[in-house]
Amino acid sequence: MHFIEVRHSLLSNKTIEYLLRFYDIGNILNCSFLTRGLNDTYFILTERKKYIFRIYRKGWREKSDILFELDAINHTSENGISVSKPLIRKDGLWLTEIPTPEGTRYGVLFHYTEGDRPEINEENCFIIGKTLGNIHQATDSFTSSYERDVELNLSHLLDRPVDIITPILREFSSKKEATFNTIISNIKNYLYEKNSLDYGFCHGDFHNFNMHIDNKKLEVFDFDCCGFGYRAYDVSVFLWNLKQNYPSLEQSCWDSFMNGYLSQKSMSKNDMKEIIKFVTLRRIWFMGILIKNDDIWGTIWRNGSNFEHFISQLEQDAEHY
Repeated sequence: MHFIEVRHSLLSNKTIEYLLRFYDIGNILNCSFLTRGLNDTYFILTERKKYIFRIYRKGWREKSDILFELDAINHTSENGISVSKPLIRKDGLWLTEIPTPEGTRYGVLFHYTEGDRPEINEENCFIIGKTLGNIHQATDSFTSSYERDVELNLSHLLDRPVDIITPILREFSSKKEATFNTIISNIKNYLYEKNSLDYGFCHGDFHNFNMHIDNKKLEVFDFDCCGFGYRAYDVSVFLWNLKQNYPSLEQSCWDSFMNGYLSQKSMSKNDMKEIIKFVTLRRIWFMGILIKNDDIWGTIWRNGSNFEHFISQLEQDAEHY
């Protein structure tokens, strides 16, 4: 008998509509698959409002991880920060357990965030930075009774991704392996000595793809990568995004972002100095995610040119250490 293994199933819109009967949201007018990433996301329109239904990927997040995330979102909201909040079910539960071919997955219904992805300009970047400062300030007191499987520390951001990247780099660009190892060794020497960096709750993926703005009011969503970790890393994600997607606007918009952040939350000189090193960690973590989750991004992008570009970016970062 042939053995069939499913890594990541995709549920039909009709199945989602069936699952939504557990929520008090009125009649459903439209349910449509929105996007696949590390999780599956559906857009829901009812006679009352719009919603987002997220189904977490099996093996990516377990029950306790998700409940930690929801605790953090609710805590942030209770402190006056505009975030996409989860809806509780009729039976008082936050999670919908879904039996799928790959095992039990979990669904959460969220309020839809109105507006559009913020354009990257100085005014918006000040608002975005101010919002992250507010989140860090508000979550200094955050605790949860649920365990989070990972923290945004050097083990998660550096050691584990390096183990994933190294054999693939050796396959496609072996001449760059020595350079990669040198960069890793140097950054470990820099960061493992820094015990005084601010460590607390982080959003984990804070850039303009995970927020909407509506009449200058910003609302944040997608706390899927949240956890306790280095605050300098959380700040660095926005700089990484500028470097990746908006290089011509990097300097002016980064200055505006930091001015916004510092208007709400202080940051030590040590933390500010290490931001560029955490940009390097972000690149390494993200490359590890791309390689590990080939059922989402495939393998066609793996070639010598792309890995050489990756190493080149790390080398450019290192010029500013």
